[in-house]
Amino acid sequence: MRTVGTLLALALAGLATADLHYAIEPDSVARQYRVSVRLDKAAEKEVFQIPAWCPGFYFILNYQEKISDVRAADASGQPLKVERSGTREWTVQNPGAEPISFSYRVLADDPAPGFFGASIQGDKAFVNGPSTFVYSPTRMTETHWLTIRLPRGWEIATAMDPAGDGRYKSADYDEFIDHPIQMGRFERRTFSAGGKPFEAVFSTLRGDIQANLDFETERFRRISEAGIRFWGDAPFPRYLYLVHLDPGAFSGGLEHRSSTVLNIWNTRSLNVDTLAAHEFFHTWNVKRLRPAVLGPFDYTKPVRTKNLWFSEGVTDYYAHRLVLWAGLMTPEQFLGNMAGQIATLQNGRTRRTKTVEDASWEAWENGGFGVGDLSYYNKGLVIGLLLDAALRAATDGDKSLDHLMRGMYAKYGLPKPGFGEDAIRAELILLGGEAFGPLYDRMVRSTAEMPYELLGGIGLVPEGGALIASPEATERQRELLAKFLSR
Repeated sequence: MRTVGTLLALALAGLATADLHYAIEPDSVARQYRVSVRLDKAAEKEVFQIPAWCPGFYFILNYQEKISDVRAADASGQPLKVERSGTREWTVQNPGAEPISFSYRVLADDPAPGFFGASIQGDKAFVNGPSTFVYSPTRMTETHWLTIRLPRGWEIATAMDPAGDGRYKSADYDEFIDHPIQMGRFERRTFSAGGKPFEAVFSTLRGDIQANLDFETERFRRISEAGIRFWGDAPFPRYLYLVHLDPGAFSGGLEHRSSTVLNIWNTRSLNVDTLAAHEFFHTWNVKRLRPAVLGPFDYTKPVRTKNLWFSEGVTDYYAHRLVLWAGLMTPEQFLGNMAGQIATLQNGRTRRTKTVEDASWEAWENGGFGVGDLSYYNKGLVIGLLLDAALRAATDGDKSLDHLMRGMYAKYGLPKPGFGEDAIRAELILLGGEAFGPLYDRMVRSTAEMPYELLGGIGLVPEGGALIASPEATERQRELLAKFLSR
């Protein structure tokens, strides 16, 4: 393994045209990453910070606790004074205003790779950007370069733009840390969808992978095709499904702009369709169509929005739609899943005292998923279902929630700055009429019971814990239901 001094030299020898050049090297014995960042044009005082949170998970994460051996050097390699100037902040004194390199170590001892932090276990290594890479607050929008130094025989999987010779390039810090990196030994599959290259990478710490990876990869392909068809574009040069088959204490997924990390059990059937679809749908809804406060990011404190129910819950609704459209779920299974979500909501108590806007706003204090037993994922999904039914019925099938999603994407998606807190309500009224304002208020801003009677407009009725075709539906309602359940 190379020494910290070698990494400092590597960073200082980086591209002359690069404003920030990072280098990272895993140390499997110490279970640490050696990280350095070079500033080509440095001031007399430079500040570096580590994020307080990770986009996609609305909870404070104490990444600074894993950082040690913080150092700085000038262009000739002479040490510079480094002061701890805040909980997550270091200040370098650079009297000569020369190019500098800032280096440190990141403890990568997470028991499982997960998706929030950094992990090294033998020949398996993973980095989630916010946990590992500091930033310069005054240089967030400058080009970020990364050199990855690996032991012989190790491979790399990341959706970051390659720049050759083991280097990668990102337009700014937000993009830089939104590309997780898998290193070491793993299984890789490739496919194409929507004319774009995709990879599916599978890694496990213990034993052999149990699943048929070709079978699972084909399911990823079909989900990817369904998502691209829905949105009408594929706004990424490449996409990566990164599958960790060692969930530890926390299973699930985390979205990124051109990839996702799925943390699931190593079983013969991965049963990951809906989770994969949820994270892939985030490629558009959240990563490119997002509340205005969710980017550019403030990494120093909680960033609150009342619309996580839309960003996460409506995404979960469309996860089931994508799996249906991909032919991986029957209409009966889809309706069964919707009925299960309704039952979960109705069996909770917090819905009687907290709105879904409350659950979105207060997520930071309640584990990142809602408040009490009210999840903005769950209620947001049910709201999505009811709004879809209401729009289809009110417009005689001319409009649906699909039109709202694609319309908002065209109006507010990147590079536009995002939508305001009241934008969803306003767009619903434009699409479905004035009655959708009070309907929105009832479902989103009050604790009133959900208007499940709206399902009757497309020929559905809740019965005995299930959603079934209403025997009293009109011929037109049956037609609307058939279209609703079609691929």
